[in-house]
Amino acid sequence: MPNILVASKTTVPQTGKQIIERERLNAILLQSTAKLIVVQAPAGYGKTTLLSSWFQQLETTVAWYTVDQTDNDLNRYWKYLIHAIGHSLQPEAASRIDSILHAQPQLPLEFLVDSLLYELSLSTKKIHIMIDDYHHIHNVAIHQAMTRLIDFLPEHCFIYLTSRSTISLPIAKWRLNHCLLEIGLEQLLFTYEETIKFYKNLNNKLDVKALQRVFEITEGWPTGLQLTNLAGFHNIDKEFRESNLYVFQYLMSEVFSKLAPPLQIFLLYTSLLEQLTADTCNVLTNRTDAQVVLLELDQQGLFISRVEAKEQVFRYHNLFREALRQELSNRFTQQDILYLYEKAAVALYNNGNFLSAIELALSGNVFTYAEQWIQEHLVTFLSCGHSTSYVKWIDTFLSNGYEVHPELMVMYAYTLAALHNLEDAYRTILDLEQKHRSNQWMNKSEYASAVDDFLGVKAYVFVMKNGDLSQAGEYIRQRLERNPVRSKWDAIFIQYNQSEPMLFRTNIGSRGKLLSDEQAMSYFAKFRTGKFKNLSMTGYSYGVRAEKLYEWNQFAELSTELEEAIRSGHQFQDAGLLVPMYILKSKIAVLEEQYIVAQGVLDHAIEAVNERHWIDSIRVMKALLFLREDNVVQAEQELAKVKVDKDFTFYLLVKARYLLMEGHLLAAQQLIIQVQSEAQQQEQLSTRIEATILLAICLVEQGQADEALEKLHQALKLAEPYQYIRTFIDEPQTYALLKKYAAIRKQSSKKECREVSMSYVEHLLQCAQKYKQISPLASLTTREQEIFTLLSKGASNKEIAEQLFLSEGTVRVYLSGIYSKLGVKNRAQAILLNTLV
Repeated sequence: MPNILVASKTTVPQTGKQIIERERLNAILLQSTAKLIVVQAPAGYGKTTLLSSWFQQLETTVAWYTVDQTDNDLNRYWKYLIHAIGHSLQPEAASRIDSILHAQPQLPLEFLVDSLLYELSLSTKKIHIMIDDYHHIHNVAIHQAMTRLIDFLPEHCFIYLTSRSTISLPIAKWRLNHCLLEIGLEQLLFTYEETIKFYKNLNNKLDVKALQRVFEITEGWPTGLQLTNLAGFHNIDKEFRESNLYVFQYLMSEVFSKLAPPLQIFLLYTSLLEQLTADTCNVLTNRTDAQVVLLELDQQGLFISRVEAKEQVFRYHNLFREALRQELSNRFTQQDILYLYEKAAVALYNNGNFLSAIELALSGNVFTYAEQWIQEHLVTFLSCGHSTSYVKWIDTFLSNGYEVHPELMVMYAYTLAALHNLEDAYRTILDLEQKHRSNQWMNKSEYASAVDDFLGVKAYVFVMKNGDLSQAGEYIRQRLERNPVRSKWDAIFIQYNQSEPMLFRTNIGSRGKLLSDEQAMSYFAKFRTGKFKNLSMTGYSYGVRAEKLYEWNQFAELSTELEEAIRSGHQFQDAGLLVPMYILKSKIAVLEEQYIVAQGVLDHAIEAVNERHWIDSIRVMKALLFLREDNVVQAEQELAKVKVDKDFTFYLLVKARYLLMEGHLLAAQQLIIQVQSEAQQQEQLSTRIEATILLAICLVEQGQADEALEKLHQALKLAEPYQYIRTFIDEPQTYALLKKYAAIRKQSSKKECREVSMSYVEHLLQCAQKYKQISPLASLTTREQEIFTLLSKGASNKEIAEQLFLSEGTVRVYLSGIYSKLGVKNRAQAILLNTLV
C-alpha cells in the first residue's frame, strides 16, 4: 500500500504541439559538458517545458522525478529518485540499491548515496537525471545527500535541477570547479522573435502594435504570454508584475471571471487537490462528467497539464491552483472550506490514496479523520519507512493544539528515537508521564494496550539514549507484570544496530561500558522467556553477551550465546546483528590459528547480507585477519575493495594497523589520533581504549618508549573498571609493552601508578601467555625480526650490518628498539628470551 509510487512523478511530461523550440537554449545545453545543470527562475518561466522538450530530442536514458511538498520526507524522496533512476541500471544493481533503501531510516544515508554512485559508475551509457521543482525540498539531510551525489557523480551522468528559489546546495563551489551550467530568469525570457513564433503557433494574429505592447509589458515572461492569449487581450494598459498578488488579480479578473459559473465552481472545489482524477473530482463537485471537464480544460490549455497520459491524471499549474485557493477562501466560509477538505480527503482515502488523504486532511485541519487513518495504517507506514512523514504529521497535530491519542504519542516517541532524535523522544516520554499525572490516562482500560507499549518504548528510549540497561530492565519488568496481550506494534522490526561491526560499541551495548554479567542479564533475561522470546531484542541480548564473554576471555558459554544470536539474525534478516556475530566467530577461529576457517566464516557472511556498508565492514575484518597473519599484500587488497565509506572507525583503525606494518608511522598516528578524538567526543569507550592501545604501539615503533607507556597506562585506566582483556591481548605488540609496564610499576612509587591495579596488569599478562600469537617476538617489525634472527645466532653488530647492508650505527638503533619492545636490557637477555619463547 504505501510502497505504491505515482508513475507520473517519474515520467517525462509530454509537451504540446503548440510549444516552440527554444533553439538558443537547446544550443547552450548541447554545448555544455557540466555534470550539473541548474535552471532557476520564478514560477511560469518554462523551466519544466524547456527540459522536457530537450530530453525528447536526446537518444539517451532520462530519469525524471517531479518533486512536491510531500517529498520533503527523506525516505520518500530517495524512493522516488531511485525508482526513476532504476531503469537505467542493471536489474541486480537496482535490487541491491533497493535493499539498502529499505533499511532506512536506521542505516546512515551516506551509505545509500555511495552505493547508488557505485552502481551508476558501472553503467556504460549516458544517464540524464532530472529533478523538477527542487524548491520544495527543505530537509537538510536531503541537501547533504544530494551534495554528496553531485560531488562524486560519474562522468557519464548528468543531473538537472529546476527550482523557483535559490537552492540550498553548494552552488558556488561547483561554479568555481567549472562543473555547473546555470540557466536563469534572463535566459528563459522569450525574445521578441520567440514571442512572434509563439503567437504564430497559436494561430493568434495580433497586429504588430499589439504584439509589441504584449512583449513590452510581459517582458517575455512565458506565463504572461500564455495568460494574455487565454484572456483574448489585444489592448493591455496596465503594467504586468511578477508578484503573486498581481497574478492572482489578473487570473481572477481576466481569465477566471470569463468562465461559466459551473466551471468556476469545478475549478475552485478541485483546487484543493494536488492531482486531479475524474473519480475524485466527481465526488468533490457532485458531478458525473469530471473526465469530460478535465479533457476540455486540457484542450483549452487552461493552466492544467496531463501528468499521466494513460490514466488521464492532471494537475493545475501551481500559480493557477494557488490563485484558485485564494478565491475559494474569499468566497466561502471557513466551515464550508473545512467541509470541502473533509470531502476531498475522504474521497482520496476511499480510492486507496491513504498518504495523500492524510496529507490533505492535515492541510485542511480535518484532524479527526487524519488521526483515525494514521492509527489504522501506522504499522504499515512505519514498516515501509515513512518515519519522517509520521513525525511531521504528529508535529502538525501538536502545533495546532490537537489532543493526540496516547497510542500515537507513544509511537511518536519510538519513531523519534529510531531517527536518533533521542532528546525529543525522551521529552515526549516525560510529557506522557506529565499528562498521566493530570488525567490518569494510564489507569483507563481503553488505554491498556498503549500503556503496555509505553513501557516498552520507554525502555527502548532509555537504552538508546544512555545505555541504561538497569532502568530499562525495570520498565520491562513492569510491562511483564501487567501480563500484556500481543501488541500490533510488535510487527514493527527494530534494527538496534545500524552501522557498528561490534555490538558493544552501540547504545544497546552501552558504548563499551561493559556492565557486569549480573547487571546485563537483569535486563536481557526478560527477553529470553515468555512473550518476548521471539522479538529482535532477544537476539541482541545473546549477541551483546557473546561479545562481552569474548572480551572477558570467558569461553564456556560463548558458543551457545553466539549461535543463538546468529539464529535470530537470520530469522529477522538483520545485518546489524549478523555481521558483528560473524566477525566474532572469525575472531574465535583465529585464537585457534584456524585462519582459513576464519576467512571462510567472513566469506559466508558476505553472501548473507546485501547492504554495501555491511559488506565493507566484513572486508575490513578480512583485512585485519590477513594482517594478523603478516600477509600485508592481501590485507591491502581487501582494504582497496571498500567502496562506500572510508571514514568509519573500524576501517580507519585497521588502515592504521596496515600503515604501521608498512612503516608509515606518522600517517598511522594521524589516523589513530583522529579516531581517538572522535571517540572521546562521542563517549565511545571501547573505541577510545582500542585507539589508545594502537597509539602506544605506534609510539614504540617511533622509539618513544616513555610516551608509549604513558598511553598504555591511559588505556589500562579506561579499561580496568570494565575488565577489558582481549582488546589488549589481541594486539601482538602489547605483550612486550605490558611486561615493561609491569616491570616499571614494581619499581615506581608514583601516585599516578596506583590508578591501575597490578593485579589487573598481571591478569592481562597471564591471559596473553596462553596464546601463541601473543608471543613477544610478534611485536617486532620485519626488519627487526631479521636483525633479531642474526643476533640469536651469535652475529656481531658488524656481521649483521654487512649481511643486511646497513651501517653499524643503524644496527645499534634497531637493537635499542628491539630491547625496548622485548622488555630486556642487553644482548644476552634478548637471546635468553628467544630461547624461552
